[in-house]
Amino acid sequence: MTASPALASRDIVSPIGESHPQNHLQHLTAEHVATLGLDGVRRALERLAAMQRDIDAVRMLLNGRLRQLSAASPAVMPEQVIIKATAVSRPDARRDMQRVDTLEKFPHMREAVLSGDISAHHVDVITRAVRHLDVEAFQLFANDESRLVGIARRTSPDNFSRFVQQTALRAEHDSGVDTTERQRRRTWLRHWVDNDSGMVRLHGELDPESGLRLVGRLQSAVQTLFNAGEGRDASGTPSDKPAHLNALALVALVCDSAGSNVVSITGAGTRTDVSVVVDIDTLRRGLHEKSVISTGTDISLPVETVRRLACEARIIPVVMSSTGVVLDMGRATRIASAHQRKALEAMHSTCAIPRCAVPVARCEPHHINYWVNGGPTNLNNLVPLCNEHHRCVHEGGWRVNLDADTRRVTVALPGQ
Repeated sequence: MTASPALASRDIVSPIGESHPQNHLQHLTAEHVATLGLDGVRRALERLAAMQRDIDAVRMLLNGRLRQLSAASPAVMPEQVIIKATAVSRPDARRDMQRVDTLEKFPHMREAVLSGDISAHHVDVITRAVRHLDVEAFQLFANDESRLVGIARRTSPDNFSRFVQQTALRAEHDSGVDTTERQRRRTWLRHWVDNDSGMVRLHGELDPESGLRLVGRLQSAVQTLFNAGEGRDASGTPSDKPAHLNALALVALVCDSAGSNVVSITGAGTRTDVSVVVDIDTLRRGLHEKSVISTGTDISLPVETVRRLACEARIIPVVMSSTGVVLDMGRATRIASAHQRKALEAMHSTCAIPRCAVPVARCEPHHINYWVNGGPTNLNNLVPLCNEHHRCVHEGGWRVNLDADTRRVTVALPGQ
């Protein structure tokens, strides 16, 4: 990694003082800070942020040099050098080297970092986004680098993250990758006991669909606990520890639930958790420049998954016109009635896909002619599909045909 001329000309070892006229922070003692008004605090924070960007840039240059030295000599271990020299944790040292690797792949972003235009946190956003992209999807993502750098220069890392996630989803979609299935396979959860506190700790990652469903259930359970008095002090004032209620809600959902894990198809209509806002053009034809797919959280869902969820009652799509008018809340006419679900159970003992043995009680009603395309919610347009085959139809391009008289289902795979 080479430095930009602007960065290379700076005195990076002298103390903050007159050699850094833009950063007069050496006089900010505790007494002086106590006299600052809002504008003074804001200006000081802005100067400090500029200094931090310069420091991060130099740090990435030094870490890049460590990478070069380690390539020349196996005895040089960059992360160990960083830990000993800067007294940071191992995860922090690993993140430092990941930033180096990311900037090697994105030269325009590297120049923006070295010139002090964007922060190391913007680099972390890119690192997380491309971690699981395959070669083709990565190349499509990298082709958007100039646009992403322009966005990073004028937005916060949090807002930048949303742009980057959408760009990564678009790249995966355009490369033909079954994003949802790959994310499901990457889902994991680990638990262990912390030796210092004796507390049980959980850590993991969920695919967006599972994560959104869990978040929806947690939010509902938290509200129930709060209404029952949890999360309030003796005076009834709300607590400032929402994470505590999240933990209690998770335990209640997992440990206090009654009944079987298998929910009958006749009861599927009562399982609404959260809503997804989507514009009608995206739902019908796919992503476009002004696409809206909002879950109300930082979780992103591919449009193919939203289409599939339109068949189910777990996550309800709120469909909007191009002018922002709500066209459909996805409930009354989209979701099969209890009587229709019972009829499907009577006509199908398993998933409707030939040779699939998944019991109908673990299936969801699927519109053969999609509801958004005008398909009716009637028995001649509904078949029960298991989770795997439901994804194959919506995300995998399978086409299902139904003989309404015999209820015989045939399937055409992509290209057939």
